[in-house]
Amino acid sequence: MELQQLRYFSSVAKHRNFTRAAEECRVSQPALSIQIKKLENELGGPLFHRQGRTIVLTNVGKQLEGKAESLLRLHQSTLDEVKDALTSGGEAHFGATLTIAPYLIPYVVSHANQSDIPPFTMQENFTEGLLGSILDGSLDFALMSTPVEEPRLLLKVIAREPFVLVLPKGHSLASKRKVLSADVQKEPFLPLSQIHCAGRQINEFIQSADERPKAMFESAQIDTILKLVNSGQGVSLLPKMAVLGSLSEGLCYREISDAKIGRDISMVHHPDRYLSDAVRKLMTLLEACINDFVKER
Repeated sequence: MELQQLRYFSSVAKHRNFTRAAEECRVSQPALSIQIKKLENELGGPLFHRQGRTIVLTNVGKQLEGKAESLLRLHQSTLDEVKDALTSGGEAHFGATLTIAPYLIPYVVSHANQSDIPPFTMQENFTEGLLGSILDGSLDFALMSTPVEEPRLLLKVIAREPFVLVLPKGHSLASKRKVLSADVQKEPFLPLSQIHCAGRQINEFIQSADERPKAMFESAQIDTILKLVNSGQGVSLLPKMAVLGSLSEGLCYREISDAKIGRDISMVHHPDRYLSDAVRKLMTLLEACINDFVKER
């Protein structure tokens, strides 16, 4: 059994498609199929049921899938550790969700000492995409709202961020010392799409209200919601870092005083992943910056 065969098998198992697996592995489909067949011969049985265009893992294939992923991660982690020892640092590869990355990363770049920021590449994606990239080894870690249901990964909660009520400065609620959850129920509401984890968490709060506010317009784009609020179309609950990073002169925000509405922001990584000096340095920096950012007024 060779590592290359395991890579080919793992790719086919992930895509359930030989053509896409061959493209990902940068090899011809016949060459990939030959190696899969050699692996099946060595193991003594088929790894896939080939039902026309449908590819299904056999019981043997299902057993090998998790083992192959572990072996490939261990191999990559060993290489990373050796390279890190030789280069004394290296580059960090991390991801962040679409409701975190556009607001946090510019803050980090503008507020941190440049010498404290190690070389990095970043992926913006939805939670599900980031989890997949951590599992396939593309990312060292990712920043996302939690909880997440992925028992194979480790997470560390690094900050608690409130959702704040965004409204025009001339709005009647802007002059109140305390804004209550009941106040929100009376207003035309602009919800963040539930395609985002933050949107789902905000929706849970709205659905639990005695009187649900009337949803006027749902958007996956925070900037769109802020522009609509600014034009007097309603109010919205949004993650505080998004508001701090995008607040215009015509807008203000208030925290809901009688309800703890917010999200936990966590760093998520695979327990088998080797974390280089550069990765650990970046993780420490991001944790400090997130806490500074969400505490700003």
